[in-house]
Amino acid sequence: MPAVGGGGEESRTVSAAPAAMSQPPLSGVWSDLIKMGRLVADQLERALRCFHDLDRSLADEVIERDDVIDNLNLSLEERCFDLATGGTLSPEDRRLARAAVKIALNLERIGDTGTHIAKRVRLVIQDQARPVDFAFPELEVAASLAVREVMDALVEHDLERACQACLRESEFDGRYVAYLGEARRRMQAYPSEVPYLLHCLAVMKYLEKVADYVLNIGEQAIFLTTGRRLKFSQYQQLGRLVPEAQPGEFEFHPYWDGISGAVVAQVRRQGAPAIYKEGSRRKIEEEARKLEAWARIPGDLTPRVLGSVTVKDREALLREFVDSPLLSEFYLSAASRDGKLAATHRLLDAVHVVWAYTTVVERPRIDYVEQIRRRLPEVLALHPEFQPIVEQGVAGGQTARVEELLVRAEALEPDLAPPVSVWLHGDFNANNVLYHERTGQVKFIDVHRSRLGDYLQDISVFLLSMERRPGIAGPVADDVAAINELVEGFARRFGAEHGDAAFERRLHLSLARSCITSCRVVADPAHSERLLRRGLGLLSSVTDPA
Repeated sequence: MPAVGGGGEESRTVSAAPAAMSQPPLSGVWSDLIKMGRLVADQLERALRCFHDLDRSLADEVIERDDVIDNLNLSLEERCFDLATGGTLSPEDRRLARAAVKIALNLERIGDTGTHIAKRVRLVIQDQARPVDFAFPELEVAASLAVREVMDALVEHDLERACQACLRESEFDGRYVAYLGEARRRMQAYPSEVPYLLHCLAVMKYLEKVADYVLNIGEQAIFLTTGRRLKFSQYQQLGRLVPEAQPGEFEFHPYWDGISGAVVAQVRRQGAPAIYKEGSRRKIEEEARKLEAWARIPGDLTPRVLGSVTVKDREALLREFVDSPLLSEFYLSAASRDGKLAATHRLLDAVHVVWAYTTVVERPRIDYVEQIRRRLPEVLALHPEFQPIVEQGVAGGQTARVEELLVRAEALEPDLAPPVSVWLHGDFNANNVLYHERTGQVKFIDVHRSRLGDYLQDISVFLLSMERRPGIAGPVADDVAAINELVEGFARRFGAEHGDAAFERRLHLSLARSCITSCRVVADPAHSERLLRRGLGLLSSVTDPA
C-alpha cells in the first residue's frame, strides 16, 4: 500500500508554498491547508490498513481523529470568510480564500471517507462476517495516489499535475466498474461470501467518492493557477476552443440569469472577446442549429457561432461577443420613458423582419394547455401552499378546479389556431434580448427553443417577462405598462393583417399559460400567487367568454 502522508518528498514539497500564498494574511491558512491534506491522506491510508487487518484498535483511532480534521475545516472556513469579508484582501488573495474553503471542505469529506471505512471494521466484527480472498488494490493505490498528487499540485502551483489529478477520476471509474463486476460474480457463485463482500462494496464506493473529491480539489488548483472557475471537463473544452488564450485573458462570471443550467463566460479569442457557453449536449447542439437558422434571416439578429466541442453528454459553444446590455436592464434603468419606448420600437422592427421573412400560411399546433400541465408540478414544488388554489380555482368570483378549466380550454385550442405560422424566439424574455442604446442594435440570445409556431406565444412571454419581476413599482411599473401596450398593439395589428379571428381569446390563453408557468421561477409567494390567480382568471375567460 502506498505510504501517503509522510516521507521525504512530501516533507520537501509542503514547505514550498507559491509566492502568492507565502505572504500574510493567508500564509497561515495555506500552511494549515497543507497540514490538513497530510492528515487526510494519512487518515485514508490508516483506514484502508485497518480494514485489511480487521484491526479494531486502529479503526477506533481513525474514527477518533476525525474530529481533528473537522475542526481544521471549521477553523479554515471561519478565517477565510473573516478575511474575505474584511475588505483587506487583494483580488488574488480573495481567490485564494475562496479556493481554500472549497479545498478544505473536500479534504474534510475525504477524511470522513476514512472514518466510514474504519467504521466498517466494527461492522464486520459485529456481523461476524468471514473475510474472503477478495481485494481491490488498484482502487486503494489510485485513491491514495490521487490525494497525494492533487496536494503536490497545490503546493507546487503545478497546472499539469492538477490536470493529471483530475484525470484520475475517470481512470478510477473504469477500475471501479471492473471490481464491481467481479464482486457481483463472486456473490452469485459463492453466496456464503455475500456478507463480507457487501462490506467490500461499501469500501469501494467510499474510495470512488475520494476520486470525486480529488477532482473537486484539482479544479480549485486549476482555478488558483488560471483564474478559470470551471469544472475540469469545461476547462478541457475551453482549451480546445481557445488553445491560444492565456490565463489572464479569461474572465469567468455569469452573464445571464436563466434556468437552463449552462455556464456562460467571457473569454478572449485571438485578442477579441467571445462568449463561451457550456451545458447539456442536447441544449447546446440545439442552440447551435438554431443560431444557424437565425443567420439565414436578414438583419444579423443573433451572435455568430465561432466553434464548438463535445465531450460525452456535454457540449461547449463559442460565439461572438456582443457588447450590449440586456434590454431588461435598460427597462429597469432610470432612462426616460421615451427612450424605453424607442428601444421597444427597434425591437419590434426586428421582430417584424423575422415574421415577414418567415411567415408560412399554415396553422400551427396550439399546445398552451399541455405546457401548463407540464409545468404545474414545478409550480407546486416551489409553492406547495398553492395546492388548494389549484384544486379549487378562483376565477371571476366562481370556483372551478384548474383541471376542469384545462380540459375545456384544450377542447377549444384547435379552433383558436392562427391562420399563419412564424419563426419564434421560443423564450422571448426581455433578458434574452441585447440592446445597444447608442446604435439601436438589437440581438437575440438563448434561441435554442426557436421554431415555427403561434406568434402570440412569443408575445405573451415578453409581456410577462417584466411583470413577473417582484418589486417593480412607481415610474418603472408605468414604463413597463406603456411598453406592454406598445407590444400588444403591434401583435394585434399583425393579427388583423392576417385575418386572425381568434386573436383575443388566444391572447388570453397564451397569457394564462405565461402567468401560471412563471410561478415556477418566481420565489416571492405573494407575487407568485397574484400571477397564478391572474392566469386562472384569464383561463376562465377563454373557456367562458360570456
